Order: sequence, then structure tokens, then C-alpha cells
Amino acid sequence: MMPARGLWGVLALLLVAAPGCGAEDPCDGPTRCPVEAPLPLAKLSDYDFFVGPLADLAPKDGVVPYQVAAPLWSDQAGKHRFIVLPEGGKVGFQAEGDWEFPEGTILIKNFFFDHDRRDAAVGARIIETRLMLRTADNWRVFIYVWNDEQTEATPLRTGKRVTVEFIDVDGAKKSEEYIVPNEDQCASCHERDDVEHSLGLITPQMNRMVERDGAQVQQLEWLAGQGLFASPPPAAASLPAFVDPFGTAGTLDERARHYLHGNCAHCHQPGGGAGKSGLVFLASETDLAKVGVCKVPAAAGPGTGGHPHDIVPGKPDESIVLFRMNSLDPEIKMPELPNRVIDKAGVELIRQWIAAMPIDTECVSDAP
Repeated sequence: MMPARGLWGVLALLLVAAPGCGAEDPCDGPTRCPVEAPLPLAKLSDYDFFVGPLADLAPKDGVVPYQVAAPLWSDQAGKHRFIVLPEGGKVGFQAEGDWEFPEGTILIKNFFFDHDRRDAAVGARIIETRLMLRTADNWRVFIYVWNDEQTEATPLRTGKRVTVEFIDVDGAKKSEEYIVPNEDQCASCHERDDVEHSLGLITPQMNRMVERDGAQVQQLEWLAGQGLFASPPPAAASLPAFVDPFGTAGTLDERARHYLHGNCAHCHQPGGGAGKSGLVFLASETDLAKVGVCKVPAAAGPGTGGHPHDIVPGKPDESIVLFRMNSLDPEIKMPELPNRVIDKAGVELIRQWIAAMPIDTECVSDAP
């Protein structure tokens, strides 16, 4: 192996052919075995993540799928996620906070739209694939945009607007403009205290049941069985876990708080992009004033909608949080990126959550 030099050398460590790869075609077979080349590679297929037609996203050995409990709303796009560790690399498990990933790790996230939301078997159109590559002290992002033929994706730094057509759950034809971000915009969600972080790979998000090979398995236990961790995690039942915000498990408060964590906490926490707002949407936050209950906003303007508090218990239509979630106005909307489509289910969940809160007479009396 050549000595690693600089950023590209560091990241290229994971691109060396693995032992046992055939001499004629080092990328042939069921195990990931990419060629060595400067990053970003010219095509997504060059990383050798998947076997068979690229659009099937059928992972090779060494490309490990995962799912989160409370995913980030992405203007109706679905997502397929995978972890790729460098040869010999292991994840440092943390019950709380970010998991620790070895240098050379790649996180893969594919964004797609089902052709017919009534039947996923009809197929989907993949729009983009984002790669996060772990360096010695940070993460680096590359974005690959898929061609219309769904045969390949190529890197694009500058972002793109893509018109997507599909049939919705009611059988109606829909058209939507989907925005592929530019690479610099990724930091707006992933950056905290000037360092980028992975978001979904935390224990509460990952501590859930998933389907693997036709059977329901506990994801943390399954990942441990894949040899992902440096040491086995504690029993899943003893660890924090998020519920599906739109499922039937958990209380209304849990479903709403876990939704807010998955969709808002990447910015709304100390060190995050909206840290100065004073709003903290971490599910672990116990001070309801920091969550926004009867809290006066840090800055006035059109984003308040004329309302005096971020959350008014029992009064969702007087709460700034709901007002901003239910808007597409660039000066008002939350989240800021990309949000071309309102998450109606999310809005309704937070509406029910606020409406169910016991009315705080003092807070309500401050309302106009």
C-alpha cells in the first residue's frame, strides 16, 4: 500500500482491494472490492457498493443496511441507508451521543421517489446518493446525481432542481420539484461547533426492529452480529429507543418529541445552527421551557406570525413552532432546507401534541 498523504490519501485507505479479490476483475463477486483512485470517484458504480443493476441497491458484503426510527422529512423522498467500514474498522458504540466511526468509514444515503405510492413493488426513481466519508477529524460529503436511465450517478457539487412525477396514495398524479443541495449546504444540518457529525447513527434512532431476510430482528443485535462494533452493546431493552412518530407505539408526547429530534434537533441544540435561538429539540431535554413551552422567541420578525411564544400549551394555532412548520415562505418556513413540501403528517402530530398540553394560564394570558 502506498503511504497516505493528505485528505485524499487518508480517504483512499478504504479503496484498496480487499484480500481474495480476483486478479482479473478486482470488483467481480458478492464482496465489495473497489478500485483505488482519487476521490470523489467518477461514478457511483466505481465504489462497488452494490451487486447487480445499480438501481436495485442490493448491497455487497461489507455494505451494511440500517434504518432509523424517526427519519428526517425530505419533501416526500424515501431513503435507503448503508454503512461501509474500512477493512478491520469497528464502530465505537455509545449509549448516548454520537457513535465513534473509524477513519475511512463511508455512510451512504440514497434518496428516491416511488412511482406509485400505493404499491412500492412498481419501483422507484432514485434522485441522488450522498456519501459521508470519515476523515481523521471530520466528515466529508460527496453528492451523486442519478441519470434518467437509472443506470449511473455522477458527482455534482453545485446542486440541482429535479422535477419528479409520481402517483400519490389517493391515486392522483403529482409533480414536485425536488432540490438536490450543493455540498456546502450539507453543513447547515450536519455541522455542530464547527465540526460535521453524522445524524441518524445514534442509539435511540437505531434501537428498533427491522426486517432482514424476511424476518423481524432487533437492529442493534443484528448489527453486532455483522461484526460492526468494537465490543457488543448492552441489551437493547436497557438502552434508549425512539418510537415511530407515526406508529402506534409510545405516547403522544414520545412520538412528538422523537419527531422533533429527528427533524429539528440537528440545528436546535447547543452548538447547532440554531443554537442561539435557545430552542432545544433534543429528545433528552427535560426543561420544557427550552423545548419552547411558553418561551418567548429569541428574535422577532415574520417567522413569529405575530405569536408571542414558541409553544402555547393547548393552543397550537397560537404557537410559533407550528406556524413555521406549516409554511413554505422562505422567511418563515422550518426546516429551512429544502422544504418545498409541507410535512402534513408532522404538522398534525405536533398540533395534537400541543393541543393535548394542559393550558398554562399565565402563558396564554400573554397572547394577544
